[in-house]
Amino acid sequence: MRLLVLRFSAMGDVALLTPVLNALEKEYSHLSITLVTRKTFKPFFYNIPGVEVIGVDVDKDYRGLYGLYRLYRELRVLGPYQLGIDVHGSTRSRIIKFFFKFSGLRFESIVKGRREKRAQIRKHRKVLVPLPHVVDRYMHVFERAGYKADTGRGPWINPDTRSRSLAKDFLDKSKLPRKENLWIGIAPFAGHAQKLWPLGHMRELISLIRQNIPSQVFLFGGGKDEILQLQEIHDDFPETILVAGNLNLEGELALVLRLDVMIAMDSSNMHLAALLGIRVLSIWGATHPYSGFGPYGQDENSIVQIPVSQLPCRPCSIFGNRACFRGDLACLNWITARAVFNRLLPILQKSGDSENMPQTD
Repeated sequence: MRLLVLRFSAMGDVALLTPVLNALEKEYSHLSITLVTRKTFKPFFYNIPGVEVIGVDVDKDYRGLYGLYRLYRELRVLGPYQLGIDVHGSTRSRIIKFFFKFSGLRFESIVKGRREKRAQIRKHRKVLVPLPHVVDRYMHVFERAGYKADTGRGPWINPDTRSRSLAKDFLDKSKLPRKENLWIGIAPFAGHAQKLWPLGHMRELISLIRQNIPSQVFLFGGGKDEILQLQEIHDDFPETILVAGNLNLEGELALVLRLDVMIAMDSSNMHLAALLGIRVLSIWGATHPYSGFGPYGQDENSIVQIPVSQLPCRPCSIFGNRACFRGDLACLNWITARAVFNRLLPILQKSGDSENMPQTD
C-alpha cells in the first residue's frame, strides 16, 4: 500500500509529522509513504524506513496554478498511489488534490478545528479548553484512512550520520570537543512579534545563567535579521556559542540532540527540540498551548506563560499574527527573567549535579 502525503509548511508543523510516520512505519511494515514537502525539511525524516521524501521548492519551481499542475504531473509519474493524505489543508494542497481527482486518487484531509480555535481567541466570551494536539490531528487523518498507531515515547527525529558529523565539526571549530558542563540552547525568535519575549529579558536571563549555573549557552536562530541580533548578544556574552549562521539545519538537529535543555518561544525550535527528546522550556505570549501546538511529549512544566486568570485577553491569536488587544504585549513583558530562571533550575537539576545548582527563590 502506497500513500501520497502532502504537507508543505511551516517548519514546526512539518516536523510534527515525524511521530505519526514513525508510528505507522512500526505498525504497518507493508506501508510505503511518499511525503511531499519543502526540500529544506527532508532531514527531519531521515532514518524512517518506508518513507520517501519528495523535497520541492514550491516558491521557486512550482509557483502559481501552472506550477502546481507541473508538480501534480511529476508526482503522478512517480506513482501509482492507492490513497492520498492531505495534512496541510492549504490552497496549494487543495489544488493538487483537485488535479488528482481526475486520475481517480481519493484523499483523506485534515480537520483543523477552525471554529473551536476562533472561540479561543475572540475578545469576549472565550471558550478556552484543550484542543487536540496537531500530532493527534495528523493521526486522525490516517485513522480515517484505516491506519491507526501509537506514537509512543520519543525521540521521534533521529539525525543521520552526516548530521552528526556536521555538528561534531562545528563543535571542534568552536573548541568544544567534549561536554564538560550543562549545555543550554537559547532560541529567542519566532515567526511573529506577538510570540517574541523581549530581547532585554533574554539578555538578563543569560546573565543569570552565566552567574549561577556552570554551563555552555548556544544561540540558535535563522535569517539575516535574527543572525545580526544574535551576533550582538554574542558580542555582549562572548562565552556563548553562536550557532545561527554557522551551522545549517541538518547539523543543528544533531547539535540540539546534545543539549540538556532548549529555551525557546512558541516556535519551530521548540518543536524540533521536543521531537529530538530534549527537555524544553518554552515561553508563550499571544498564543496558548491549548490550541494544540505545545511541545509534543512534554508536561506543563515545560511552559512559561502568564495565567489567563491574570490576563483574560489571552490567547488573542492562534499563530501570533494578530495585533495585541491591549496594545502593550503584557503577556510577554510581564514574564520576568527571574521567573524563567526559576523554572529552568528544576529541569537542569535532573540533568546535572544538583549539589552545585542554586535554589529557586
